[in-house]
Amino acid sequence: MKAVVESSVNEIAGQGRPRLNLQTKALYGIGDIANAVKMVLFGLFTLYLYTTVMGLPGSLVGIASILVLVWDAVIDPYIGYLSDKAHFHFGRRHTFILVGALTMGITFWAFFSPPQGLSTGALFAWLLGSSFLVRTATSLYGVPYFALGAELSQDYHERTSITGIRGILALLGTLAAASLSFVAFFPDRTPGVDPKLNYAGYPTMGLAFGLVMTVTGLIAVLGTLSWRPDPSLTLRTSLPTGGDAEMSQTPRNFFASFIQSLRNPSFRMLFISYSLFFLGIVINSSLSIHYLTYYAKLTASAALSTFQLAFYVGGLVGVVFWLRLSRVIEKHWLYLLTNLATATLMVCALVLMGEGHLFGTGNLRALIIGHALGGFFGSILWFMPGSMIADVADEDELATGQRREGSFFGIFFFGQQLAAGVSLLLSGVLVDWFAGLVPGQVAQSPQTVWRIGLLYSVFPAALLGVAAGLILRYTLSKQRVAAIRAELNRRRMPITSDLTGW
Repeated sequence: MKAVVESSVNEIAGQGRPRLNLQTKALYGIGDIANAVKMVLFGLFTLYLYTTVMGLPGSLVGIASILVLVWDAVIDPYIGYLSDKAHFHFGRRHTFILVGALTMGITFWAFFSPPQGLSTGALFAWLLGSSFLVRTATSLYGVPYFALGAELSQDYHERTSITGIRGILALLGTLAAASLSFVAFFPDRTPGVDPKLNYAGYPTMGLAFGLVMTVTGLIAVLGTLSWRPDPSLTLRTSLPTGGDAEMSQTPRNFFASFIQSLRNPSFRMLFISYSLFFLGIVINSSLSIHYLTYYAKLTASAALSTFQLAFYVGGLVGVVFWLRLSRVIEKHWLYLLTNLATATLMVCALVLMGEGHLFGTGNLRALIIGHALGGFFGSILWFMPGSMIADVADEDELATGQRREGSFFGIFFFGQQLAAGVSLLLSGVLVDWFAGLVPGQVAQSPQTVWRIGLLYSVFPAALLGVAAGLILRYTLSKQRVAAIRAELNRRRMPITSDLTGW
């Protein structure tokens, strides 16, 4: 009994824990392909499918997104909180991940399969209902999945390695989804006819990629089972500064935990900054087809696939490059760089492309180079925030005596969902009322085309500029995290001594 308790305490303290091998990191990282597929295809096709193809006003698409956010506001942080407190034999994280993996594929297919011929009200109801289901399933999966990644290592650099490999695999999944979605489901058949107007491609795409989401999720579950903690050996690792460290799973305690998380200054700055970054990125992504079709005048599916491919090839190169550089440059400085560089490239998409500008319209080469650079710099944000939150969890444990990765990732994930929903609302409303887009009409007025360019570039670039400024207030450096880890280990020493005296 004594040996078992000593082993458990050492495991929790991170003493003697073996480093993860590449296979485990890869099997875990494969699971992020599901998140990447959902994010990229929602961003690329939601607004276009439901407005241009189905004829639903953009404002209603935005309203549906906001209504779903009311549900997201409850379940994302609460799922993270519950996964922190849960004691399932299958694993506190793995149980939630498994349920999400088994349900998110079919709900994703339903989202991209709205029946034709529905009235405006019925189509809006389908959009709202399917959004509700797919977001619930992906939240059950995503929040505990990211929390699990933060628990796999307590080493400052290995945390970045785990999230970096996860980012590489997510980029591969995103690359496949973004490029294959055009050539496989919307092939060019009739010259001069936009293939994305073909409704039949959307349900088929939803079914194929929904299956990919479920399969990759199950691989992540099975590949990390040996790393789940034994619930019978779960111990309090450090003494809280006040209150009960093991709060019960009541709504009152959940809200207390929510507020406590946001009181952490490092997490608060990261949360707000990344939410603004994500808001800008999703606005840019949701309007990318509009920008390419009307502003850059690029409609061929093969060209669109090449354009998307360039971004993710650049991203893959970037992850490898920035992952190595992260061992000598602090995480928040790389985070700052990606915001500023991406904002600059967004502005260039307006001032260098388009009628009467340097690179004109239909210039695929210039678009490919710009998008590849966007992927190269933007890839930092595919893996760095997860590593930073793992460090935040250490700082939080030092202050509160609790390990709350699930709560932090739940709130962080909620910030992404909030930003995504608000972005679709803003994009839909601004496309209707500012740009004046006429749904279902191939040709748009010059004023509409110019304003689409503004919404695609300058507006999200401004949001990224604010995000860059906020991250300057993030203070967790390598030295600071090392000091926190040393203090946590020092606090655990009396616990180890007491237990070994049994």
